[in-house]
Amino acid sequence: MSALRLSFLLLYFGAVFFPASAATIPAWLKFWKGKDTHSVAKKTPSLTLGAFSGGTGESAKQALMKELNSTRQFKLTNVDPDFTVTANSVGGRVNGRLVNRSGKELLDRTYAAPGLDENLKAFADDLILAVTGKPGLATSRIVFVSDKTGTKQVYLCDSNGQDVQQVTHHSHGCVSPTLSMDGTTIAYTSYASGFPIVQVLDLGQGWERTVTDTPGSSFGASFAPDGERLAVVMSFLGNPEIFVTDLNANSAACISDSTGAPSSPAWHPDGQQIIFADDRGDGPRLYVTEVPKSNKAEAKLIRWRTGYAFCADPEFSPNADSVAFTARIGGELAVVVKGWPTGSSRVIQKSGASHPSWSPDGQYLCYSQNGTLYLHHRTTGHRRVILSGQGQITEPRWMK
Repeated sequence: MSALRLSFLLLYFGAVFFPASAATIPAWLKFWKGKDTHSVAKKTPSLTLGAFSGGTGESAKQALMKELNSTRQFKLTNVDPDFTVTANSVGGRVNGRLVNRSGKELLDRTYAAPGLDENLKAFADDLILAVTGKPGLATSRIVFVSDKTGTKQVYLCDSNGQDVQQVTHHSHGCVSPTLSMDGTTIAYTSYASGFPIVQVLDLGQGWERTVTDTPGSSFGASFAPDGERLAVVMSFLGNPEIFVTDLNANSAACISDSTGAPSSPAWHPDGQQIIFADDRGDGPRLYVTEVPKSNKAEAKLIRWRTGYAFCADPEFSPNADSVAFTARIGGELAVVVKGWPTGSSRVIQKSGASHPSWSPDGQYLCYSQNGTLYLHHRTTGHRRVILSGQGQITEPRWMK
């Protein structure tokens, strides 16, 4: 596929600059004011695994039970369950069914991937979605950077730190990966040309392409929820600015007007706002800009005050009730969560923890600390190592 060609001619006639104005809190932000940012305790649904028939039925049942136990989404019981799961499994192929207490069928689906484990992870995620309305994590992926080979490269793993795969092999290294919502495409910053450029890699088909070929650098890409746009920091106009690039239309629009050094843009789940860090000489602070719906609209820019002088790597939670970010506290990095758009801040982890990223269901954060990848439960505070001994792990990002 061809790169997004933003020559100076195209920039003059095609790329659109949206001036950003710092102002009082705009209407699109006030809309969220007063929203309850605290989770409400709910009864854990109970579930039982009924009959699992077929040649691989019993092994499928045991593996699914283990997977569901690890999710902590259900109370597995045989006494008066809210839901019942049955299945038929032959040669790894699984036909799974879910009914509620009254016998109403909620799910009936066949999983025919090559491996039994892959089919059961997909089944577990579908069960969670059918019962809770939230996505499961078994089939989700985390992308991260490691220097295990001697240069920084991009890797993938599952939500338990298993199935680790190296996905880039650039001699000059790669950093700042982001994963599309469907998990099929990665964008990252490469130094193959001698200066940072954003490239996109299709994990299924294997093709790789450069997003921009403009003068200057481009880095810090972030996929929009629709998977068709990227927020990218580009410097071809001189000072770095946040641009939104349309991967299908080969166009770009500037949505910031910074005198500093913007970095790490991340999208609001509605695809209409972007939060990013900007260092204007006094350390990086967080700003939020609206993504205009038309070429003539003005991008509204506000500084989002967190109470910390150093803030980086922001990311909205999937339901947009909070923002996780890296802060500097007492001379060391820490992961912090603050209610969006207003609310208190809570320190999740100190001692060098950084670059937090939300799980698709919003219940967990992953982050790196001293080269190790951690998983941290948002409510209970329980955390565990999911990947270590893989070099220095940095910049994790969870698919949404």
